Amino acid sequence: MLCVLSTQELQDAEQMLLRDCQETAYPNEVTYLKSPKSRIPRPTLVNQLQFFQDGNGLLRFGGRIQNAPVAESTKFPYLLPKKHLPTRLIVQNAHEKYLNAGTNATVTNIRQKYWIPAIRQCVNAITRKCVTCRRVTGRPYSAPESPPLPKIRVENAPPFTVTGVDFTGAIRTKNNTGTTSKAYICLFTCAATRAIHLEVVTDLSESTFMQAFRRFVSRKSLPKVMISDNATTYQSAATSLRKMFQSASIRTSLSEMGTEWRFIPKRASWYGGFWERLIGLTKVTLKNIIGRAYVTLETLQTITTETECMINNRPLTHVPFSPDDPRPLTPAHLLYGRQTTSLPYSNDIDATNCDVTSDHTSLTKRARMQQTLIDHFRRRWMSEYLTALREHHQKIGCNAQTIKVGDVVLIHDDSPRIRWKLGLVDELLTGMDGLIRAVKLRTTTGVTSRPIVKLYPLEVGSVPTTDLDDITDDV
Repeated sequence: MLCVLSTQELQDAEQMLLRDCQETAYPNEVTYLKSPKSRIPRPTLVNQLQFFQDGNGLLRFGGRIQNAPVAESTKFPYLLPKKHLPTRLIVQNAHEKYLNAGTNATVTNIRQKYWIPAIRQCVNAITRKCVTCRRVTGRPYSAPESPPLPKIRVENAPPFTVTGVDFTGAIRTKNNTGTTSKAYICLFTCAATRAIHLEVVTDLSESTFMQAFRRFVSRKSLPKVMISDNATTYQSAATSLRKMFQSASIRTSLSEMGTEWRFIPKRASWYGGFWERLIGLTKVTLKNIIGRAYVTLETLQTITTETECMINNRPLTHVPFSPDDPRPLTPAHLLYGRQTTSLPYSNDIDATNCDVTSDHTSLTKRARMQQTLIDHFRRRWMSEYLTALREHHQKIGCNAQTIKVGDVVLIHDDSPRIRWKLGLVDELLTGMDGLIRAVKLRTTTGVTSRPIVKLYPLEVGSVPTTDLDDITDDV
């Protein structure tokens, strides 16, 4: 049989709890008020806030609103310590009773009956653990400091050994009949030399991307590592590449070669910053050339190729002021040993003598000359370009990390926050510097990856009393 407590029983239990709480937290004040004429010095709290003891032996705050038309408990509220279990329960009850109100509303409601020193700090320390509030107003995990550049960005490797790939947005084209269609630009960029290769594609299907990839490999080289985001096109293409490389017909030629496909965490575009920067540069260049005009597919291919040429001729190092200084290093120098807008080896060829012998000796000499030029530019790349990368380093972030396996988090999405999904941290992805920047999550739809700055922690456990130690002793 269910036992229902009466109002008087609840009031008696509350007074017993308050009395025990006050005697535990304020023994000097209770002793002084019981015998004010004793030799015990007057406590500071009694002197400042005019506390007195009522007929039930409970400490109350006197104040100066005795004549106000409010309830007796509001005129003379009960004193509660700021670090005590009953205080925490009262604050939690007031916060939930008034529909998860903010700090000001919660403080106002508590002061109708209780007086808690440093009440705002006490309320903040408790309400910030509220799961319901954290789902609506909580903040994500803090990102750690920027890590060192990965090895693939600074190692002296052949061009396009490590390649990033991405697509631009849709570009409207027209045909001879006047109808319009969409086209896209697939960008391949080298992580070290910062050179690019652009391919115009008509859609984002797997087969179309594979055709663009084959053209890129035929003109440049087979990459050792391909890096992209988690677009569906790329994941399907990676599966096709694995099947293609495992075929018997090409296994011999690729016995010691192969392309490893890597994906950055979902919704973390800054992980692919070295290709996102060039995607932006390509878009700006195309907008300046095309504007709002609709061009044919052939015209778009021509403009895209010219854009590739100009971007590969952009300076990577400091542009000199003196004509005697060496020209700035460009990605084209690292690819071809010269800028692609200049004639090849014009200083070594006599313009009046067009009959250049192409025998074995001359070809070997020119091949050696080209390799010497490229080696020279590679040395400049190491001495000038790599050292210049330090100028853009920004030391921001917080290395004090609290995320751990088993945390329940909200996953940031483009939808309204109330519709964000819940996830469980399944694995921590640690960088070379030992800091966590991404994790694997277990959701209702499977396992996925996210950067920690896109995760909002939810405190689902109880709040221990030690969590209130950061409250000051100010009254």
